[in-house]
Amino acid sequence: MTYDVIIAGAGPAGTAAGFDLVSAGYAVLLLDRQRFPRKKACAGGLTSKAVAQYAYDISGLIERSCHEMVIHRPDGTSFVIRERRPLCHMTRRADLDQYCLNRFRSAGGQFRNVDRIRSMVQHDDSVTIHTSRGAFSARYLMGADGANSRIRALLNHKTLQTRPYCIHKIFGLEADVRVSRPEQVSMTLAFFQNQPGYYWIFPKKTHVNVGIFSRARTPMVSEKNLAAFAGRYLGTEHLSHVTGYPIGTGGGWLCGSPGRVGFFWPETRPGLLNQFRRRHLFCRDIWPGCSNSCHGRVDGEKRAVSVYARSLSRMRLDLTLSRYAAAVLYRWPGLCLNIAAIPAVHQHFAKGYAAGRPLSRMFLP
Repeated sequence: MTYDVIIAGAGPAGTAAGFDLVSAGYAVLLLDRQRFPRKKACAGGLTSKAVAQYAYDISGLIERSCHEMVIHRPDGTSFVIRERRPLCHMTRRADLDQYCLNRFRSAGGQFRNVDRIRSMVQHDDSVTIHTSRGAFSARYLMGADGANSRIRALLNHKTLQTRPYCIHKIFGLEADVRVSRPEQVSMTLAFFQNQPGYYWIFPKKTHVNVGIFSRARTPMVSEKNLAAFAGRYLGTEHLSHVTGYPIGTGGGWLCGSPGRVGFFWPETRPGLLNQFRRRHLFCRDIWPGCSNSCHGRVDGEKRAVSVYARSLSRMRLDLTLSRYAAAVLYRWPGLCLNIAAIPAVHQHFAKGYAAGRPLSRMFLP
């Protein structure tokens, strides 16, 4: 059988794109090497903007909506940000991924576990991938297999050798902590001294998720330091379900006939919101343009890619602002957090963030 679309990766972007395409009447095969439900290095926090991107109701998966965030500065002082609307919605990533996969399958999509995608062959009107479970063919292949993408690696090897991509790795480690009253724990960020990174506390219904993140290779990111942080702020150093790995940053890919492969924006950072946005643009711009063009397949692809590129360009201002704001924050964390501690400043950004406004509207008049 030749599918309309094969999607590699059954995370939030893959299942969301698959659901949209199946709901529109297309034959979609979703592949992933993990068995679900899976434990993934992700704290499970969703902004209101990300929740709004789902095509179906996920309110039953939200364990807690946080209206308060405590920020600990490198010098040990802290301040609190409060907002009437939720700043973040807490979910369990394993439950969220399983639910989204179930919705995709209920809509009529097919799912297969494959241990490895070994190779990819592009034909004039289709693409075939060879996996540990056999070969599968489709008119299009969508790579939604995360930061360490196998699809991206294969595309780089076969078609992008003259312009190889560059992946920036960021490092994180997370774990769960059992506490007696998780409802009394506030969402927290605690920034390092002399290092570009922070600890986090994300409270759930029955436990607390803690983590440590750094933009640089540093011995700070260790289970020992994470346990010490939990002991200091939560009263226990006992960690469970410890997981983590280096996370690359990058964009998404579309693969059709030879020479027409997708996109990588180096300023894109990990986050469910941007995954959902790119999925929405793919389903809105790329697929209809490629499948329904009255000008022929090649012409349709060119038109669709052009529309998609223009749509992505509308995200670039926010992505660029985010990139440079993060660079300034990690270069001068004390100064930036002192400014953020001013009530008028953090109240302005908290209101915009909770309301789902783009970063450009918060920074620029």
